[in-house]
Amino acid sequence: MTDPLILGEFAIRMAGTAFVVIAISWIAVRLGPAIGGVVVGLPIVLAPGLGFMLLDQPPAFVADAAAGALFSLSATQAFLLAFVILSGRTGPFFSVAGGALAWLVLALPLGVVPHPPLIGAALFAAVTLAARRIGRRWVAGQNAKAAGTKWGLLILRGLLAGLLVGGVTLGSSVLGAGFAGAIMAFPIGFTVIAISLHMDHGGAFAGQTAFAGLTGLSSLATFCLCLALLLRQLPAGPAFLLALSASVLATLVMTLLAGRARTGQT
Repeated sequence: MTDPLILGEFAIRMAGTAFVVIAISWIAVRLGPAIGGVVVGLPIVLAPGLGFMLLDQPPAFVADAAAGALFSLSATQAFLLAFVILSGRTGPFFSVAGGALAWLVLALPLGVVPHPPLIGAALFAAVTLAARRIGRRWVAGQNAKAAGTKWGLLILRGLLAGLLVGGVTLGSSVLGAGFAGAIMAFPIGFTVIAISLHMDHGGAFAGQTAFAGLTGLSSLATFCLCLALLLRQLPAGPAFLLALSASVLATLVMTLLAGRARTGQT
């Protein structure tokens, strides 16, 4: 018989992740694709996932998971680029499927190599620059407008997104640190957000949000890098809070820059 405490813990983790996915989806629509894509880069899945993992695993294990997630974020950039290219030409599920395939092609080899955090950060920076250069031509000249938010469907999609965090964090000891971090770094949060935006507001809006997400993902990379390094130097609580603060600060700076750029265009 399943332990009720385990089921309760799973439900809390799933509901917490669902809440932040729903909130970020709403913010993306309210602020527009450019700013919304940056906000999507907040650690909406990784922070709860790795935070809960800290309750179950030693800091060194979570540091390794964060380093594995940092490498996997390079594959996430491939996901976003593929989605940008496909979103204006096909439906939401084919666009996400193409992105998932691109993620898998990079994530599988990156999951089995060593994960030095600083090398992971350098790899992420290089992939991000290349993806932005390629993706820019696919969003140029697109006219994207948001429609009304469909709350019932959005809530359902958010709950489905929470399943990954609950499952991976509860099974992290079986998966191992590297694979747990890599799987948790799969852009499940953005997958749900992208499908919602595509279905509710069109491929152009979703594609522009994904393109902005290429920059916004730097916030996630900051969180993973800081956590991987700080957990080996500080107690778990302060290390997590400092990493999260650095991530939020990076998002605030990018949001201000995106807001100024949008103002300059109007």
